[in-house]
Amino acid sequence: MNLREALRNKKKSVTEMNHQANAWRVYGEETLVLFYANWEFTSSNLHKLLDYLSLVDKLVVALPKASTDDTIFRIANLQVVDGIVLYESIEDCMAAFSGAKFAFEGTNGPALDAELKARILDL
Repeated sequence: MNLREALRNKKKSVTEMNHQANAWRVYGEETLVLFYANWEFTSSNLHKLLDYLSLVDKLVVALPKASTDDTIFRIANLQVVDGIVLYESIEDCMAAFSGAKFAFEGTNGPALDAELKARILDL
C-alpha cells in the first residue's frame, strides 16, 4: 500500500469505522470520535487533538458531510488521526458507534440518552 492509498483508507463510512473501532477494542484500544462543526487548521486545534489522543488510543475525526476535500486531505495527513468519518446528523453518527467515546469541538453535544452521555469526554 502506498501513501496515497493509506490516506484514502483513513476516510470510512460510519459503519466501517464502527467495525474498525470494535476491532481495535478487541486488542484493548479505546477509540474517541471527535465531532467538529467546522474544522480549522490552527495550532490550538492541533494541540486539542494531542490532548484528546492522550486520553485514548485511537482518534477518529467526525466532520460534516459538506466538508471540502482539502479539509479532509489535511486531516488525513495528520499522524495523530486514525480515521475520518463524515456525518449528516451527530445523533445518528453517535448511535452507530457501539463502544467509542465521544467529544465535541465547535458544536454542542445533542440531547442523548444516559448510555451515550456516559461515553462523552470533555477537556
